[in-house]
Amino acid sequence: MADQLHERLAAALRQARCTALFGLPGGGPNLDVVGAALEEGIDFVLAHGETEAAIMASTYGLLTGTPGAVIATRGPGATSLANGVAQATLDRFPLVAIADTVPGDQSSRVAHQRVDQRSFFAPISKSSATIGQHTSVQHLTELINESTVWPYGAVHLDYDPSDTTPPPDGSEERLVREPSAADIAAAAELLAGAVTPVVVLGGEAAPHAAALRPLLEQAGAPVLTTYHAVGAVPTEGLLHAGLFTNGKLESGVLGDADVIVTIGLDLVEPIPQPWSYDAPVIRVSAVDQVDDYLPAAVDLVGAIESTCGQLFAGVVTGAGRAESTYAAEEREAGRRQIRECELAPFGPTTLVDAVAKSRPQDVIATVDAGAHFLAVMPLWSVDRPYGLLISNGLATMGFAVPAAIGAAMATPGCPVIAFTGDGGMSMVLAELETIARLQLPITVVVFNDATLSLIKIKQTAQHGGDRSVGYAPVDFAQIAEASGLRGVVVTSVDELDAELAQAEWDQPRVIDARIDPAAYPAIIEATRGTTTPDAPAPEASPNG
Repeated sequence: MADQLHERLAAALRQARCTALFGLPGGGPNLDVVGAALEEGIDFVLAHGETEAAIMASTYGLLTGTPGAVIATRGPGATSLANGVAQATLDRFPLVAIADTVPGDQSSRVAHQRVDQRSFFAPISKSSATIGQHTSVQHLTELINESTVWPYGAVHLDYDPSDTTPPPDGSEERLVREPSAADIAAAAELLAGAVTPVVVLGGEAAPHAAALRPLLEQAGAPVLTTYHAVGAVPTEGLLHAGLFTNGKLESGVLGDADVIVTIGLDLVEPIPQPWSYDAPVIRVSAVDQVDDYLPAAVDLVGAIESTCGQLFAGVVTGAGRAESTYAAEEREAGRRQIRECELAPFGPTTLVDAVAKSRPQDVIATVDAGAHFLAVMPLWSVDRPYGLLISNGLATMGFAVPAAIGAAMATPGCPVIAFTGDGGMSMVLAELETIARLQLPITVVVFNDATLSLIKIKQTAQHGGDRSVGYAPVDFAQIAEASGLRGVVVTSVDELDAELAQAEWDQPRVIDARIDPAAYPAIIEATRGTTTPDAPAPEASPNG
């Protein structure tokens, strides 16, 4: 049996099926953990920043169905984890964040790097605990696995070998909720009587896509997916009517509905604008709704698969819409609206379409926050969950590149495309060396207009002008070359097509696309329905 804390921790990570540990060690206990993890057959991936390492780890965890693991040193290492920990928690990615700390038996005399890390992480993580002398492998495994219980999120562990807190009496028993027969009957009756029902799939439904697809095909109702559930039904299929953001683009589909069924809709996902639809809502989720945002006529709290199996049993709805082209027509009409916003020969939608035309079949795409995501998300096709990843709950810039690294590590040999703006790219430039060092099959596409475009649209005359949103031009291709990657600047579709035809997708590269951003205001109006400066929070920040 492992006697030392670092040995027990490594054994627990292995028991929780972790196969990779990401991070930036700072010496001392960190290195003990790294060494013990390697002894357990757990790979270590060295990053340049703690936030980036956390995003890599949580993305790796999401795609492998395991807790993603990240390690950092105490003080500045721990506090630098914050954005990655918050991203995992609000985006529902599984993460265990391990940070060493000033030992409790020395904290009264050691002020250097002394931060109350438990209090620091508590608001941005699912749970925070100190592990020490008496923390068993079993208890460590339970703590780690908490990250993979819905809602997924970050678990923070302060590593303190001096801690002598007694072990817990036993593991907490989880109650399995199931909806009542009366609620199932009421929801099924409501659904069976519907003529124009619509289904909205949220992030909680994504892991259950294989079981849900036959039920949805049987029901035949149009399906909208959130950003976190995109791919749960194929985006090019007869059922998919587009994306649900609580914005303008999908308002016609929802406005036509006489019943709306939300399956696994996480209320961290929609734009926080008022719910404006009159159709009764049937809500299906394994957890109680904790936010007073979406009214439900019937609330079915229980396991997603079994609850939906009961709800849809024998129900064929939508007056034959299983064979209808309604959903596909609505989806394509929305895409046309977005493409018609393009005002220049080489703008954001042109860039997305050109990359989509040349992409490999089984590619994974990651998308950063910024104006460009409003072009990528509705236009990119995907036929499986987690084939298109974005930070939506936190909506943080600097997500796409480290997420692409995590995705490439989780799916060896699978090409990955990271779509990022110049602002997000600038935040994580050092991780280009990580891509080069590991020779990962990642193509980074930079929407380079030297501006925080989403914020520029929101500006008025009192908001500081270009000095608030504009950067000097940066040659990201040269930075890529200096970091060990292929780098190329493209200024037209023809140049982009030539690059995509020439270079191999299994080789790392950066495509510095010098686009015209003129289409962005119209794209925001088409998708969100507003370009006013006092729009809701996700539209009023550079992060989406």
